[in-house]
Amino acid sequence: MQAVLGGTVAWHAEVDPGPARILSRHWPDVPNLSDITAVNWANVPEVCVLTAGFPCQRRLGRRPSRRTG
Repeated sequence: MQAVLGGTVAWHAEVDPGPARILSRHWPDVPNLSDITAVNWANVPEVCVLTAGFPCQRRLGRRPSRRTG
């Protein structure tokens, strides 16, 4: 999204520790709100674009996928 629309990442909302570590490595200064059902949204900076995505995918050639079908 940043490559297309520009802007900056304001915050993440990731509860899984593994992906949260990856996000903090790539965006060390961006806060992780964790569980969005427990967030006090009055204290969260407003954003113009809100996106969501699928869980992290394995990069091709690194490890075989365990998915079937």
